[in-house]
Amino acid sequence: MSQDAPVQVDLLVFGSGAGGLATAVFAAQRGLRVLLCEKSAQLGGTTATSGGVVWIPCSPQARQAGVADSAEAVRTYLRGEAGALYRDDLVSAYLAHGVPALQALEQAGVPFDLIDMPDYHSAAPGAVARGRSLQARAYDGRELGADFAKVRAPISNLLVLGGMMLGPDDVAKFVRPLASFAAFSRVVSRVLRHAGDRLRGYPRGTVISNGNALVARMFAYLRTTPAQIWLSSPLVSLVEEGGRVAGAEVDTPDGPRRVNARLGVVLATGGFPHSQPLRAELAPRFPHLHSMAFGANTGDGIGAARAVGAQVDTALHSPGLWTPASERVSGQRRETFIYGYLDRGRPGVIAVDGTGRRFVNESNSYHDIVLALFERQRAGQQRFYFVCDADFMHRRGLGAVRPWPWNLVQMPRMLRDGYLLRADTLAELAARAGLDPAGLVDEVRRHNAFCATGVDTDFGKGDTAYNHSWGDPAVQPNPNLAPIARGPFYALPIVPATLGTAIGLQTDAHARVVDAAGAPIPGLYACGNELASMMRGAYPGGGITLGPAITFAHVAVSHAEAQQA
Repeated sequence: MSQDAPVQVDLLVFGSGAGGLATAVFAAQRGLRVLLCEKSAQLGGTTATSGGVVWIPCSPQARQAGVADSAEAVRTYLRGEAGALYRDDLVSAYLAHGVPALQALEQAGVPFDLIDMPDYHSAAPGAVARGRSLQARAYDGRELGADFAKVRAPISNLLVLGGMMLGPDDVAKFVRPLASFAAFSRVVSRVLRHAGDRLRGYPRGTVISNGNALVARMFAYLRTTPAQIWLSSPLVSLVEEGGRVAGAEVDTPDGPRRVNARLGVVLATGGFPHSQPLRAELAPRFPHLHSMAFGANTGDGIGAARAVGAQVDTALHSPGLWTPASERVSGQRRETFIYGYLDRGRPGVIAVDGTGRRFVNESNSYHDIVLALFERQRAGQQRFYFVCDADFMHRRGLGAVRPWPWNLVQMPRMLRDGYLLRADTLAELAARAGLDPAGLVDEVRRHNAFCATGVDTDFGKGDTAYNHSWGDPAVQPNPNLAPIARGPFYALPIVPATLGTAIGLQTDAHARVVDAAGAPIPGLYACGNELASMMRGAYPGGGITLGPAITFAHVAVSHAEAQQA
């Protein structure tokens, strides 16, 4: 128990990802006294390393772009995604608050741009080929001054030259810097800017984008308000008084502190991707060791909420949101790499199991690929690889290996560490990987025949708008199918990894956490991955974690504010 006098606030928030930061922004905009507590020494959580995409249907940006969409179309699509687990109360709250949340953030200096991204199941009823996914605009980290160091850096996949972040518009130019004068000029200007940043003492490049920009922009706004932010201050326990959650005990660098929260506590500590006990309890049919989520996300909020009677919602299709990943082990160092922008679903790579056979449409979403992997795992398969040829490796790279010429230094290390396997023939590659050589040779022959006809009769690769978003228009007759023909050949071991957890606290439509009887626990709210996925463990489109995170932050603040009337 803390010895100092309790700190008095209106709203107490735990976690500094999109949900927590947005909660603090919305509270500050309404003149509420808000305190945000972050467990680690930096802000941003998993959001800081994400793409920064939000799935918000029917936005002003979509209307201005001429996108035809409607609330009923959204409901139709999400009903199809969630099936019998669909919750119309949560979807109604989402539709009511999504655009207002987006607009409130824009008023706080967090602009969003529509991006050309189809819904992930773009052929399903109610889906759209464009218009629901938006991305936070890039930001100049120098505007934060010394506080820029408080923003967590993105993952290494998005950094080059010792800390320079590449945004969506930069990647293609850096891959082919000599393709045009514009590409060369952009690369030179970015490198010079980065060199200047490092010479001025910044810990990394200050031109930031994606989720890093989203975090920095919300932080920049909060610095202009009376909102308080405590770093290195994890949640210890919730405090109940008079039948409601009235605050919390916080472990600060100066010792334990009691914080009283007049309107309530909002939990946004990122779920439990790095808690082995909770994974074993809540996701036993989905065994995995890897996560791309922030390492400090160990279920603190869920544990504290359970201690005051909160219910965990397990009525979901999947306990997590998934991506294929690869792991490099070098000495004592282990590093996990996400399924990357350059190689993801592109023509010329296939996913195979131990039989050497494909098990999925490789141009489907990362989430769907891992669900298919789990199905094969339950059928007895334990080895999974992406397989490609020399042409694909030269043009796209694979996993952590970047395309030529950037991989000239990387490749020997990656091969030496066993991160990547290489052989002159497919049969030899299969033998090294522990795959069935005859199966792999025959599967590549079959795949190459699909490339010639343009029709993948096994998995329908290239049949949807989402597939085509990862295709190459120069590849014909199907932009998603290119042959695997020229040696040497490469195999990358892949494993399932969470982007975040989908199972979380059960809430009502006001983001209030409920107990085992379904009754709201007064004064206790949840958002972000603390709240069980309103998509019910499905993955309908890009941004379905951050979109609900900011939306239900808006829901929670709106409800909490109304309680003081």
